[in-house]
Amino acid sequence: MIKKIRVGVIGIGYLGKFHLEKYRLNKSADLTCLVDVNKKNLDLIDSPVIFKTKNYMDIRDKVDAVSIVTPTVTHFKIAKYFLENKIHVLLEKPMTETIRQAQILNNLAKKNKCILQIGHLEQFNPAVKKLRLQHDKPEFIEVHRLCKFNPRATDVDVVLDLMIHDIDIVLSLIDKNIKKISVSGKKVITKLIDIANVRIEFEDNIVANLTASRISTKNERKMRVFLKNTYYSIDFINNELKKLMMKNNNSFKVMNYKFDKTDTLNDEIKNFIKACLGREKSMTSGLCGQKALSVAKKITRAL
Repeated sequence: MIKKIRVGVIGIGYLGKFHLEKYRLNKSADLTCLVDVNKKNLDLIDSPVIFKTKNYMDIRDKVDAVSIVTPTVTHFKIAKYFLENKIHVLLEKPMTETIRQAQILNNLAKKNKCILQIGHLEQFNPAVKKLRLQHDKPEFIEVHRLCKFNPRATDVDVVLDLMIHDIDIVLSLIDKNIKKISVSGKKVITKLIDIANVRIEFEDNIVANLTASRISTKNERKMRVFLKNTYYSIDFINNELKKLMMKNNNSFKVMNYKFDKTDTLNDEIKNFIKACLGREKSMTSGLCGQKALSVAKKITRAL
């Protein structure tokens, strides 16, 4: 008999419902519990076999793993409880409010041999996976992540809401210490920063220039990576990767990669379940989440 991971989803709001759907489709997962402080959200899920409650502590003995899809201010308290009880955790980003909280969670996960995975979805984009296979190191990275305004995610600023995805990718591509961070940003619609531009200077004169906006008239998620004699362009929305290589006659050889539309949340949850079963390593570990959060916090403090 195939072993299944008993899973609970904590937070059945907009994003939590998608987590719920993916676990239901996963043959190695058994969705046993749902938690939400709003009873109306629980009542919308019609299933007599799923245990539903308003208190996350009620499900401790009914799960092997949980997805925590709640407001950021609650992440540390809830994740800490489950890791202390040796239960695997998939935690939405940003992982915690402070670096110290992230360190505590990572230490707990290590101590209790638990998977702590962070919801950095873009790492599962096939174009990013292809880019990570290149051998030369980037010299310059340019990123634009522009989104139409959505009032759903305004409990954090645009850096922690959107830019943190690109910070995570940049750190996975550039294994160098940061020398300097220069920032600019503005509050436009909300009480927190809605648009920001950041220049990160690494050792060896490597630079990453990141722009994020949640008040744009269109959705655009693009990354351009410059290496010696090579240039990559990623369109995250359309799952496209373009590679241009300089030839000896100073012309370019162009290669276009068009990937099938993928469900990155489903891929992330598959990776999480397999990591819980010991079949794969987590692609977005708690330590990666902590590194991205550390840089994001330096940016928000400067802003």
